[in-house]
Amino acid sequence: MRSDDLRQRFEALETEVLPLTGPPATQAIRRRGRRRQRTIRVAVLLSAVLLGAVAARGAARWTAQPDLEPVSPPPTTRPAVVPATTTAPATSTSAPATSTAPTARTLPPRPTGTVVLRADGLGVAAFGTAERDALRALQDRLGPPEERGSWSGASPFGTCPGPVRAVRWGRLYVLFTSGPTRYDPAGRWHLFAWQVDAVQRTRLDPQSSGPPPTAPPPLRGYSPRTAAGIGFGSTVTELRAAYGSRVRITFGEPGMIYRFTAGQGAAGELSGSLTGGTPGATVTFLAAGAVCGE
Repeated sequence: MRSDDLRQRFEALETEVLPLTGPPATQAIRRRGRRRQRTIRVAVLLSAVLLGAVAARGAARWTAQPDLEPVSPPPTTRPAVVPATTTAPATSTSAPATSTAPTARTLPPRPTGTVVLRADGLGVAAFGTAERDALRALQDRLGPPEERGSWSGASPFGTCPGPVRAVRWGRLYVLFTSGPTRYDPAGRWHLFAWQVDAVQRTRLDPQSSGPPPTAPPPLRGYSPRTAAGIGFGSTVTELRAAYGSRVRITFGEPGMIYRFTAGQGAAGELSGSLTGGTPGATVTFLAAGAVCGE
């Protein structure tokens, strides 16, 4: 290439470049840079605003949520059911524990009716009535009895006409025998006596020959009376007011205690024991019929 051509090309290139390095070009570049910086700042500012709005919205949602406790995951299997057992394990060598508390028993209902103590029976059943008929009449009036017992030979009630069966409601003992009595000489089972007692006489062992037994437990509850109102706890004054001169009080054997009788004519008599002979002494035992021990 000729030197003239090279020189011309160089001059043309210089002519194109020099205007760019002059003051006008420098200012244009600066203006472009400032515009670019403003654009970047605006973009940064818009980004910050947008991020702030998103953060504020998230915080509002978070604070609006109720406080929740952590929830444990549900079990994947049901707990095993262990059947109850009342027997000791096979490997145990100790004896099973036993309770010493008294076993509760259902007490018979308190009698809703009553019977009248008479020298010839109990109103609903006279002495000499067959045992089955007398029991039916008594239970219709008094309900189920609280106690039953039977003895052959010696009995807790003393020497009786024969084998004895006793049924009790409260303080009232009703006695049956298959031995001959003035009420039934043939000796079928029949009602022959009653007594209103202070203690549970059937707790005494009639066959005991050892030291004197401990006192039997006291009786409480149902306690019938005569038509004149005489019964367990009545006073001597009340006895005399009810039966007048027919009342006779004695003291002596057996037991060296005070006793009374009150004649009732052809029906027989009432008899019993007292705490003493004074007007304020009270009845502690009352009986009628072919009383055991006669």
